[in-house]
Amino acid sequence: MQCVLGLWAVGLVAGGCKVTEEPEPQPQPNPEPPAAPLVVDGQRYSLTWEDDFGGALNGGQPRSYLNTNFWTKENLGVNAEQQAYTNRECPNHPDDWNYCVENGRLSLRARHESLDCVVWKQCTADAECGEGGTCAATKYCVYDQNKNGVSDHEECAPFNGTANAPHNETSYTSGRIKSDEKVEFRYGYVEFRARMPFAELPAGTTPPNGMWPAIWMLGANSGIEKGGRDDSVGWPMTGEIDIMEYTQIKENPALFPQNEAMGFNTLWREYPEVGEGAMGAGGWQPNACSSWPNNGDAKCDGDVGGARAIWEGKTIDYHQWHTWGFLWDENGFKIYIDALPQDGGQPVATFSTGDNATEFRQPMFLILNNAVGGDLGCSGWSGRACSSSAQCANGAACVNGKCEETPGSCIDIDWATHGDKAQLEVDYVRWYHRESGYARATAAPCQDGNGDGTPDNIIRNCGFQEDYTYHRSDLFFEGGGGLTDIINEGGAHGFVQWVRVDNGGTQPYSVQVRQEGLPLQAGTSYQWKVDLKTSAALSVPIKITLAHEPWTTVATFSCDVGTTWTTCSPPPFTVTATDTYKFEIDLGNVGASKTNGIQAYIDNMYLATTANTCQPECTGKLCGDDGCGGSCGACVAGTTCGDWGQCVAPE
Repeated sequence: MQCVLGLWAVGLVAGGCKVTEEPEPQPQPNPEPPAAPLVVDGQRYSLTWEDDFGGALNGGQPRSYLNTNFWTKENLGVNAEQQAYTNRECPNHPDDWNYCVENGRLSLRARHESLDCVVWKQCTADAECGEGGTCAATKYCVYDQNKNGVSDHEECAPFNGTANAPHNETSYTSGRIKSDEKVEFRYGYVEFRARMPFAELPAGTTPPNGMWPAIWMLGANSGIEKGGRDDSVGWPMTGEIDIMEYTQIKENPALFPQNEAMGFNTLWREYPEVGEGAMGAGGWQPNACSSWPNNGDAKCDGDVGGARAIWEGKTIDYHQWHTWGFLWDENGFKIYIDALPQDGGQPVATFSTGDNATEFRQPMFLILNNAVGGDLGCSGWSGRACSSSAQCANGAACVNGKCEETPGSCIDIDWATHGDKAQLEVDYVRWYHRESGYARATAAPCQDGNGDGTPDNIIRNCGFQEDYTYHRSDLFFEGGGGLTDIINEGGAHGFVQWVRVDNGGTQPYSVQVRQEGLPLQAGTSYQWKVDLKTSAALSVPIKITLAHEPWTTVATFSCDVGTTWTTCSPPPFTVTATDTYKFEIDLGNVGASKTNGIQAYIDNMYLATTANTCQPECTGKLCGDDGCGGSCGACVAGTTCGDWGQCVAPE
């Protein structure tokens, strides 16, 4: 468990904050005495991190900025949502803010206005930009759709390139923040208190349709780049846990008599099943554990080890503040609403991780957002049976007995009267760690090639012991296609990397398994080897090449592999130039040999100097000794490195 980049950004690298347009963090109140530990199932949990957004709720605190040591704003285009996410905070945007820390709470407010965030059209004159456009000095068209005298793109939160890009012609604005690369944690207990949009309407009032707030988590492998090495993977391999996901349209009794507006969900990857072609051959399919948002279309099956309940939506009083708890360890997690585990409450959702949902054995980060419309805000409910448009959201058309709602058609908010209530409010977010610690993956023997007790392997996670989905070698396609995962083979090898080749392409390098960014020194002799197994006999090229153009090969070896494990041991090599290189295993087609359908297994990747120079070994650790006189990471002031390799609060 960790507060990873919260630790790094504060303690090590000021550059951890990439958002330059935000004000400097405001001075924080004097710290209060440490909170008393919680006791859950006889185990003590200590508070490691919190953001209470200025102090006690309704304490009269003045407006202030978000703490940029914890949070980054972002704008992106996902789920057919109808809003643009801005960078506007209440201290410097008193009349049109989308984020406000005030009175002991954070508010993320939606507004009815248009912004064109994406700058894409080149120009030489204003006339080329169309109505409302200006040709800026950059020779790109910029717009001021909300006519406030500020170019739209200057008001928008940044797009960081790790998800779908935002789009123009949105009709609403809102707020979204994430703790990615600032506050990340692996295991523990997360608790937050929140209130839904339009909470201040009179009791018993049916709220407007269209709001879709959420507090949720993604794997920290969704978009990270450190030391020039990109360790990111795509969704759903990141894993997603929606601790709180609320679709206000389901408060409408005329549309949804059951009133199960509050949901929670988890998504991870699974092999495509027969008939599942949405992501194409070889692409992961998302597996889900909730019948809630998809009207019963849940796939919470047993392929990740252990039965679990299908999660139904819940009915809550949206006028009131509610408290969520998220209890997580290496075996799985539980979600609580109001009846919390420290008080003996029972979970509303339980998930057991098993061997094949390793997304949930890695650090994750928090996201808080208040979406407008979109897949679950509006159109996720399209297709309900109807006899007239009165049975469809906001009077959408009833065609051939089915509602034809669109991502924005259900929104029926009276913005002039109730727009100031279209906000997600958060009192606090807290993260606790279990004082007894958590199990940590053991280092694989291949980290110490000569067995002298000193790690010497340059390869990261050489034996795939960490079983995080991103702690594997990269699968790269140059005209081929396939799928990869970390699986537990059992026996002597245990966790290994598995690859399925769906399309071998036309060259051996059409399908590459590789580790990149390996720093090698000129004139130094290196030894290398890897254990391989394939579902059919195959001659497999393995290489050491430059990790950038011109991709020069400095060592190559052809290894004959079959259905039993083979250790491929090429002779040592020496590089002539200090640079970054990659260890590459080619599984594409080799001449007349077609690799389509081949399955390959990889273990014990090894690359070291022949002198066995010490290399840092941080398997399962995010702080503490790296085995070579250095550190696996520093902890922020006020926390220390626990003996299980994670930063913890003092007892």
